[in-house]
Parts: sequence; structure tokens; C-alpha cells
Amino acid sequence: MNILRRWLLLLLVLAPGMSMSQPAGAAASAAAGPVPATLAAQEFRDQFGNTDSLVRRAGAPVVAVVVSVRGLAMIEKWERDLTARVPGIRFLNVADFPAGAAVDLDRAARTLRQRVPPNVPVLMDPARQWATALGLDTAVPNLLVFDAAGQLKSRFRGRWSPALAADVAAALPAPGTTEPTP
Repeated sequence: MNILRRWLLLLLVLAPGMSMSQPAGAAASAAAGPVPATLAAQEFRDQFGNTDSLVRRAGAPVVAVVVSVRGLAMIEKWERDLTARVPGIRFLNVADFPAGAAVDLDRAARTLRQRVPPNVPVLMDPARQWATALGLDTAVPNLLVFDAAGQLKSRFRGRWSPALAADVAAALPAPGTTEPTP
């Protein structure tokens, strides 16, 4: 079998988990999967010195927004829009740092306090635990939808747009349930 045929066969095997109809950076809902318990319980510090984790957010739907520290300007619009669409949801914003870069967390926290609105806490993940454990490309925001029990229900990736926000909101469980919002 020639190399081109092997690549085509590989693509056909992988295609069910990939969105081939959308351009790079567009919405890409992928199958949900388990989140390692160690990641869910892992405590991360935000720019104000507070710690948080996915486990602490249990009891209500959560949207974890995981994005490169360079793309943090995109998270406020997501939070504002989705909060208006689905009252009661909680957010866990996670800043992913470049792989292999030395990170000064105190300096990063100062920069975050200057560049991110004060009502938007951002957890710092210098070891890239979220991106690594879940196989995320953080060049644009990854929106991970969790139900009240902390189960990952769906994944989305992309910059804010009305259409993508509607898709994410539709995937969010209504507060107090594990079913998507009607």
C-alpha cells in the first residue's frame, strides 16, 4: 500500500472524532470523555492568590475555559454571554502557559491583574496540566462543559461568536440537572 493510501486510511479511522466541515479555529464539539480525578481535584492559584479547582465547583454546571495566556482577552465575552443565556452556571477560567517556558507566577499574576477585568479570576496552569490531560490546543479558547456532578459532557473550541455561544449554551445542563438546557 502506498503512503498516500495509508494516510487516507488513517484519516478515515480518525475522522469520526474530527470535525472536517469547519475551518480551523471554528466551533468543534468533540466527544466528551473522563477527566482524570487528579486534574479535577488539582488546586490552581488565580491572579488574586485564591485557589480553586473543578471539584470545588460541583453542584452546578461549569464551563471551564482553557486558553493560552496570550488569548485571555477572549474569555470575558464568553463569560458575559453564557451567564446571560444560562443563569447559575459557573466558570473556571484556566490560563495555559507556553510549553517549556520558565514561569514566574508572581509576575504572571501581576500581568493578569492589569489585563483581565477584576471580576474574572483566571487560574494559572504553568505545568499545562489541563491542556496535557485533555489533549487541548489552547491557541483559541476550549470550552469544556461539565454537569453538576463534574462529568465532562461536551467540548467546544473557538473564538466567541453568536452561533458558537448558542451551541455551548444548548449543551449546558440546566442548574440542578444533568440534562442540557431545553
